[in-house]
Amino acid sequence: MNTAFDLEVRQHCPQARVVYDLFHVIAKYGREVIDRVRVDEANRLRHDKPARKVIKQARWLLLRNPENLKREDQQVHLQDLLAANQSLMTVYLMKAELKALWSPATAWGWRSAWKQWL
Repeated sequence: MNTAFDLEVRQHCPQARVVYDLFHVIAKYGREVIDRVRVDEANRLRHDKPARKVIKQARWLLLRNPENLKREDQQVHLQDLLAANQSLMTVYLMKAELKALWSPATAWGWRSAWKQWL
């Protein structure tokens, strides 16, 4: 999922279609969207050291799948974090919706789901 790869494929296999898988799309969303919002929120709270620390330390909590949060304290911490920060809640919910885009069985269903997500 990078420009150099896409250009090489287009050059050497002009009829090929590049298809991105769920894992790599979600990973890229995590790196480029969730991390960016998390860092921006931490910077916004630079004068509130305790709140800033909570957000800065929440990276893996936000990136992990909710079903992989084994300990109850992790689930509670995530719920508290999302309840306290609207921006993080928004990108976290968008991640869940992004995952759901891989479930439509038809091309039209897929296209409609993407348009709605966007």
